[in-house]
Amino acid sequence: MNMRASRTLAFIVASAILMTFGPPAKAADWYTGVPADGPPIPRAPRAAIDIALDGTSQAAYSATVIGTIAPFTPMDRSGFRIRGSGIVGTYQYNSTDVGKVNGTLVGGSLLMGYEWVFRRATAAIYLGGEIVNTTISPNDPNNQAKGTSAGLKIAGDFFVTPTDATMVAGVGSYSTNFSSYYTRLKFGMAFARGVYVGPEVGALGDNFFTQWRLGAHVTGFKIGMAQFGAAVGFLNDRVRGGGVYGTVDTRLTF
Repeated sequence: MNMRASRTLAFIVASAILMTFGPPAKAADWYTGVPADGPPIPRAPRAAIDIALDGTSQAAYSATVIGTIAPFTPMDRSGFRIRGSGIVGTYQYNSTDVGKVNGTLVGGSLLMGYEWVFRRATAAIYLGGEIVNTTISPNDPNNQAKGTSAGLKIAGDFFVTPTDATMVAGVGSYSTNFSSYYTRLKFGMAFARGVYVGPEVGALGDNFFTQWRLGAHVTGFKIGMAQFGAAVGFLNDRVRGGGVYGTVDTRLTF
């Protein structure tokens, strides 16, 4: 056996020993470059739940839950969205004809839409159906925003970070049920990573009342997969007059 053949045989034997007694190969090593026993790569969320609680000094209170699903792509990519929402609320006002009026509101909607996701911005628009039921006692003949109604609803939202230290965000919706609408616009400056404080303005109403809001917010506190925000400010209502409001909201993604 010559020298070259001896070296070749020695290499084959050594390789066989390493394959037999060495550490086992892991499938994840070759196609990800990450050991299979390493920490898993976080998955982008495909669903989100938004919860908002709102109250005013005029004894108007509401709770809203919005669920959004991205059925085909993760939520950090542009794509089709399905959104369902529900709202319950109570309120009071004084009528010149019947005195103090107590009202309750229950509603729900199912919308479909599209969300665009960019490096520093997201924007979405939705369209679908909504059904609401508003009950007032005693009956106020001047208030036509009552009873059960079904109609169309359009909604949209956006979130932009023009710089690392600033944000602009807004939401809005309009429903053919009693011509109701809701808008909220926030501006913020970062005082911690992903946490912003700043002013906000809002408007809401229907074919019975109109309300304007001006306040301050904090947005973006995160604990695990939950994100929290809050706002307080002043309001002016065409039916109820002036007052203050407070809002607490939470967003869960999974």
